[in-house]
Amino acid sequence: MHNDGRLQVEIIRGVLQPSGKCSSMTSGIMYERLEPRGFTWKEVSEETKKFYFEEFKKYVVWREPEHLVYAAWLKSAPQRYTNLRCKARQAWEDGRLNNRIGQDVWKSWIEDWKSPEFQAKSKIKKSNHMGGIDGDGPYPPTHTGGSKSHSSYVAYLAEKYKRKLNASDVYSYVHTKDHDETTWVDEKSANVFEKLKTLRAERSQPIEGSSIPQPVDENQLFYEAVGGRNKKNRIYGIGSSQDIFYESHSNVVSYYNSNNSQPNIEDYQKLQVELQEMKDRMQEMEQIKQQMQEMDQMKQQMHELKGQLAIIFSNQNYLKLGGGQCNA
Repeated sequence: MHNDGRLQVEIIRGVLQPSGKCSSMTSGIMYERLEPRGFTWKEVSEETKKFYFEEFKKYVVWREPEHLVYAAWLKSAPQRYTNLRCKARQAWEDGRLNNRIGQDVWKSWIEDWKSPEFQAKSKIKKSNHMGGIDGDGPYPPTHTGGSKSHSSYVAYLAEKYKRKLNASDVYSYVHTKDHDETTWVDEKSANVFEKLKTLRAERSQPIEGSSIPQPVDENQLFYEAVGGRNKKNRIYGIGSSQDIFYESHSNVVSYYNSNNSQPNIEDYQKLQVELQEMKDRMQEMEQIKQQMQEMDQMKQQMHELKGQLAIIFSNQNYLKLGGGQCNA
């Protein structure tokens, strides 16, 4: 938290951190201005999108260039808007009224939700979400991470395991019941893990004449096990933590086509610690600077008080000596 009460944010691997607080803040701001025809993020006007970011800026501070902060914010804003719409639709389906949404917007959105086009798309998305199962029942759980972002689990698991993390650590933790890393939430999650184990066994086979298993890159194995990135440039199962374990899309293809190049997550984590230490030292220096400024102000006040006291003493001495008296 900054000295003035605003949230201190930073960009880590293209993601605004702390991601949870930034997401909550953005979602709250979006309720301040909603559009009747804003059925998707793409259909929201640029003016309104700019309003969202300008409001967001009022509550945060950063050190990076603003255009980078905007790019990082824009990375998560569409999902925040989609979640807002989903919650609103759920309220409508449950017969509840969302008081945070204006009547004109609410009526327009209801008409959209009732439309055959929306219903058809909704059915397809629901089927995809359920792993291809067609039905009107409740969604089976696909992960157990809850509302926390996957990237927020990285710090927690690093502390828990006391070692360098890889993508499969996060995947196993959030895709097993009670986080036992054994009981998978669905068949797809279990199949990915089985494929990961198969790849690990194949790649770690000792070379001829040796009994020592070959070292493997766990992040590369996981990337292959889930089938790489999808059309939306996402890696299945690890959410926002993909920006911690993997390079950008422009680099990841060439990286995984070469077995000689490996991302050093451990070095990255060390750099993050050093960066935090530098920030802490800078904050301490800022506090010392502020204290020195306060001392200078106190010295100035003392100097002014001394001047005032000198004038008072001078006037008293003058009166004692008969100054200012009129002799008749």
